[in-house]
Amino acid sequence: MSPLRSTLAGLALAASLVLPVQAQPVTGAFEAPPKPLWAGEVFDLTLAWTVDWSTFGNLEGELEWESAPLAAEPWGAPALRAPPAPGASRAVIEFKTRAMALAPGLTPVAPARQVMRLQTGVVDMEEYQRAITETRTIESAPGLFRIRPLPPAPEGFLGAVGRFEVASAVEAEEIRVGESLTWRVTLSGTGNWPAISGLPARQVSRDFQVIGEPEQSEGADGTLFERALGETVTLVPQRAGRYVLGAFEVVAFDPDTGRYVRHVAPPITLEVLPGPNGDLLPPEIPPDALPDEDAPLPPMLKGEASAPAPPSDRLFGGALLAAPLGLLGLWIGLAFWRAYEADPYRRARAAHRRLARTLARLAQDPPAAEARALVRDWQRDAALRLRLGLAAPAPDAFEDPRWGDLWAQADRFLYGRAGVLPQDWTRRAAELHAALGPPPPFRPATALRRPNLLPAAAGLAGLALFLVTSGAHAQEMTAKALTERVAETPLDWRARHNLAIALAAQDRWEEAAGHAAVAFVQNPCDPQARRLWLTTGAKAGYSLAPGASVPRPRDWRGRAIAVASPAVWRWLVLGFAGLTVLGLGAGLYARYRPVRHLVRAGLGLAAVAAIGTMISATALAGYGALGSSQAVVIWGAGPLRPLPVDTPAEAAEIQLAGGAVGRVERSYLGWREVRLGDGRTGWTRQENLIWVWDRPGREVSPPYSTGLAR
Repeated sequence: MSPLRSTLAGLALAASLVLPVQAQPVTGAFEAPPKPLWAGEVFDLTLAWTVDWSTFGNLEGELEWESAPLAAEPWGAPALRAPPAPGASRAVIEFKTRAMALAPGLTPVAPARQVMRLQTGVVDMEEYQRAITETRTIESAPGLFRIRPLPPAPEGFLGAVGRFEVASAVEAEEIRVGESLTWRVTLSGTGNWPAISGLPARQVSRDFQVIGEPEQSEGADGTLFERALGETVTLVPQRAGRYVLGAFEVVAFDPDTGRYVRHVAPPITLEVLPGPNGDLLPPEIPPDALPDEDAPLPPMLKGEASAPAPPSDRLFGGALLAAPLGLLGLWIGLAFWRAYEADPYRRARAAHRRLARTLARLAQDPPAAEARALVRDWQRDAALRLRLGLAAPAPDAFEDPRWGDLWAQADRFLYGRAGVLPQDWTRRAAELHAALGPPPPFRPATALRRPNLLPAAAGLAGLALFLVTSGAHAQEMTAKALTERVAETPLDWRARHNLAIALAAQDRWEEAAGHAAVAFVQNPCDPQARRLWLTTGAKAGYSLAPGASVPRPRDWRGRAIAVASPAVWRWLVLGFAGLTVLGLGAGLYARYRPVRHLVRAGLGLAAVAAIGTMISATALAGYGALGSSQAVVIWGAGPLRPLPVDTPAEAAEIQLAGGAVGRVERSYLGWREVRLGDGRTGWTRQENLIWVWDRPGREVSPPYSTGLAR
């Protein structure tokens, strides 16, 4: 073979030995636990690369991935999910990390990129084969996770989601006055630490002095989601005694159970022994032991607290009037019911109507079976119509012999052998029926007879008792910012409390006492509101008789009234009045329609409710006009003028001291007509009033037409 021919043949053979290999696709996908994921939950995130094991070479470089909007730890080392089975062509290489999504909703994740060396072909030499490889950048599919929002959080939730533990410890549980004590609390565990800003605040007795600022420490152990957050406080006791450091509590959301969990470290009891020089603080004097004018003002309160509003005056009066009227209506209805059922002609009237229909049907010559049924109906209704009082009377039981003949002929038709009615029987029966005429109608006036109206004297006594008890009451920050807050939410008693303290700081004691009085009236159970009212009222010189001013909870009567606000007492009066009506109504019903034990149960309920009504009405009367929905406090001394005109103050007949209470009757421009508890009325400027339940400056609609009201 010539050299040129040999060379061409070799090149052709070499070209034919480069065999392309059909590369299998490499895919990548994100995997998360097969369960609902909560916002803030730390979960295991896997990136799985599915490769053709026969062509895969190796991974090169670092995995590239932008984790946002997830917060994630660095990826771990790659690993085979499982050794490929013999003969298997595919394998899974996975990267693992932990991630967290803070925002709920559908969360998209950017794809990841990885450089891989893959076999793309082989060269078949004469004695061996050589693989052809190259590096490629493989991109995974993007991820999409559905993140559920957390359920409504309880009070004290700091945003912690995960599995946590809390601890609280002190250096020693027995120390002396003047010695320092270290108190450390710790929150540790696995969770959404990037979203936790700090530990909840704790309270310490004022007998301890806090040295410096709390020291915070944080240990992460190189991970993003496993940490321990601690806070250390140095305390120095100033007075001997036994003290309790409160429980350390953290509210967290457990994603495994889907519920909020309270992690609590128990309280710590400290025994403080006297120091070498005794106590470092003078003996503490309770505020209640000091005179009102010398007692310190309580601190301002945090947060908002809305007091319940009383029912409007119209609703209150209408409900109290409707209760006895409703009971009276029930009583009269039951009396009519009994009178109607006891009417001696009630059954006779019904029988008279049925007799007419029966005779009309017999006149149509019905079949024998139907005629027998109709004659039986005639006998039954004839006995009822004639009021014989017998189920099966004999013919001689009738006073009129014509009725006796008809009855005897009907018996022979029904029970005799012939079984035939005389031809004129239907005509004669119709004539006798017509001759009777309809029975006397029901007379409604019979409902007022004593047997129908008074099935039991207890009903009348209970009604009288209810009328007496229900009718007993029917006769009767900065100061600017806080002022705006009170104007927006007049029922926020904490805002009133803080406004009174701010005004007192400006030596505006009369106005401060007015707002403190309103805060006390809206929530008299709070000890700080009670203390503020007593202190500011004494400093402002409020000294009015009971009923003319806000009550002072000094004696047993004042403390009993202060168990609840006048709004609550008003609602209780209405509630007990309703229960009284219910009990008396049940008792009356049981007298007309006997039901076992219902009389005793109804009257017992009415008696208990009547007692509750009297107690509530008495307590409400102790507040005077403050129970009205239009109640006001006149915070400064001044006159009540007979007309809404700026006449000389000394010319007014009514001169009021600061702290008087009343209710607004009418309004005219910037004037308000106020009715005092003793019935006197007069006009004063709106700025002299502090509304108890309503918004300041509100125009009042008068209960009747007047030329002065707007």
